[in-house]
Amino acid sequence: MPDTLHKTITDTSSARYTDRGSRFYAHAGPAIDSKSIDKFRTEITKKYPDASHHCYAWRLNPFQPQEFTQDDGEPGGTAGMPILSAIRSEKLINILVIVARYFGGTKLGKPGLIHAYREAAGSAIACAPKSALRKYVPYIVKYPYDQENRIRELVNRFQMHVRDEKYVETVTLTLYCLPEYSGELHGILRHLEYAGVQFQTRPESYQIDKQQE
Repeated sequence: MPDTLHKTITDTSSARYTDRGSRFYAHAGPAIDSKSIDKFRTEITKKYPDASHHCYAWRLNPFQPQEFTQDDGEPGGTAGMPILSAIRSEKLINILVIVARYFGGTKLGKPGLIHAYREAAGSAIACAPKSALRKYVPYIVKYPYDQENRIRELVNRFQMHVRDEKYVETVTLTLYCLPEYSGELHGILRHLEYAGVQFQTRPESYQIDKQQE
């Protein structure tokens, strides 16, 4: 069975939710590490500098999911956790959702806050384009030009996708191979070393499922 236990969003999205005068502006964005999280948080904070709260949650790492929530002054568990709950309900990974709240003068109470933050986050997530993630084995393959047809035949045969194409004295490609085909591909590339083909493998990684794009 294909390894498609995770989904991610492929672009940013936003939504607005209101309740008794309070306005909640939710933004969802792709995130793969602390740098991308900090960048997106800075952008949203600058967009709403006078908001009463900037609450958020993120979920990273398909291999061993890591999660974090921030209530930013709201009562504990009423903001970050509802946002994270909206993320979890869609089985999303590598995502950050931030909700900026402007207080409307009427207290919502803990149940009201939980509902509002979850609804705002869920609406932003619903608008975001999504794609399944699949596990791939990366191969760095270097070969002379006369092996181009052979390598391209392998790309099609094993349903690989290609990145970082470099054409200089020789050709260098980064190929992403599904784990179920990796053993056979490895053997074929070893056999092609007589023709000048060189290759290295990298640790498995999750990538956008090209078959669903």
